[in-house]
Amino acid sequence: MRKIYYTLLSLGIVATVFSSCSDWLDVRPSDEIKEEFLFETGNGYRTALNGIYRKLSTQDLYGQNLSWGIVDALGEAHDYDIVSDVGGGNAMKKVSKRLFKDIELVPTTDAMWEAAWNIVANCNNLAQQVEGADTTLFYKGEEERNMILGEAIGLRAYIQFDLLRLYAPAPSANPGERTFIPYVEEYPAYVNNKQTVAYCLDHVIKDLQKAQGLLKPIDEAQSFRVYERLEYIYDGEDRFLAERGYRLNYYAITALLARVYLYAGNLDMAYNEAMKIIKLQKDEGFFDFTDVYNISTNGNIKFYDDIIFTLYTTELIDWELEINYSSEEQAEYNQSYLCWHTEKVKDIFGNEQNDDYRLLYQFEKKYHGYRTLKYHKQEEKSSNGRWGNPMIPMIRMSEVYYIAAEAICDKNLAEAQDYVETVKKGRGVTVDLSSLDKNGLINMILNDVQRELLGEGQVFFMFKRLNRQVLRYSGTGSSAKKTPILPTEENFVLPLPDSESNIK
Repeated sequence: MRKIYYTLLSLGIVATVFSSCSDWLDVRPSDEIKEEFLFETGNGYRTALNGIYRKLSTQDLYGQNLSWGIVDALGEAHDYDIVSDVGGGNAMKKVSKRLFKDIELVPTTDAMWEAAWNIVANCNNLAQQVEGADTTLFYKGEEERNMILGEAIGLRAYIQFDLLRLYAPAPSANPGERTFIPYVEEYPAYVNNKQTVAYCLDHVIKDLQKAQGLLKPIDEAQSFRVYERLEYIYDGEDRFLAERGYRLNYYAITALLARVYLYAGNLDMAYNEAMKIIKLQKDEGFFDFTDVYNISTNGNIKFYDDIIFTLYTTELIDWELEINYSSEEQAEYNQSYLCWHTEKVKDIFGNEQNDDYRLLYQFEKKYHGYRTLKYHKQEEKSSNGRWGNPMIPMIRMSEVYYIAAEAICDKNLAEAQDYVETVKKGRGVTVDLSSLDKNGLINMILNDVQRELLGEGQVFFMFKRLNRQVLRYSGTGSSAKKTPILPTEENFVLPLPDSESNIK
């Protein structure tokens, strides 16, 4: 990776300080700070970490491409008919058709690749700097230093795990000893060889375990950091320390570990990590599902109460507006928006269409389908709209239940059925799944994941992990058709950028 890392080195030695004092980051405006000055104070370390979160929230990464953009198009595979390339619409159309080398897609995926490795470089730089820093530099001493270190290590694992899931086959596809992408833990890193899927997963897990150990005593010691994790009620250093839902906190790390273990096929460890969060919900009431009043009356259509970790950007609603509402005057008669095909809604929601909050409040019926509303701007007359609009959900409580259900279904099918029923009940659907066998329950989970995690970058990865085909819906009325996209390496693995052809 010689070429990309020379680029990253020039970017990794600075941290951008942001211009909006209304942002949750609460960092005062400035230009760029050179590394030798940045790490002279505790505030410099906070600035560097906040810079990483801000970069993660851009369109190149989780602000679009790795949430409701490129990755969602891989899993939904719609016949996108967006009028123009405003907001990256053409890239989504091309990737949904698996035209990975199309000239309208490559610039987007190249930018995603470079931005992701820039994050890795900055995480590694921050981790190395903060690990040896004097604790007296920090407002909360060793606790704050460990918090920053744990998050930096966890974030480098988070982004490299998603790169692995995009650019390499799933373990279930038996990739063997072939190599796909590097796993980078040092800064600077001039040359890094590609590694096997097993090697990368092992290092992701080791990083997350280390981050979990650093953050556990911090987040467990003061429950207000979780309970008030998304509140805007603190100032200065207290704000940085308290609003932990916008950061990769201990509970998010634990849920992420469950996600990684399940992807790796380690069901016992996936179950153990998931149960830590489920127990917390049952004992403390954290991450409970959003009630219908807050959805229908207060505009909480992102159901953010059960989000364990979210990113934040005030630009999110503008990006969604560009791609989803660019031709509003024609939208009723032209499919010029991101939508679910009418036939897909019938297939996925079945006879629960009148009950499921996710269809009732996160979609809008239009002429050619159902337009997605999860990221559409909500009225800010209540706190739900103000808080929800800039959120990019990264890990939800519902996913933790899905993981636990799949991981335990071989040993205790009734317990697994109960976990899926819990999620569905939390979204307005009361069902009895006791008649389902294991295969039926897995199919039910896959169905519900499509409802629940639409636009959050996880649906495609479940299809890939389970080696299931994706259905591509197209046409209208009697001409509507479903085209299966088979779970082959050609269809489910993004090719490396041409600039990385020298990676060994």
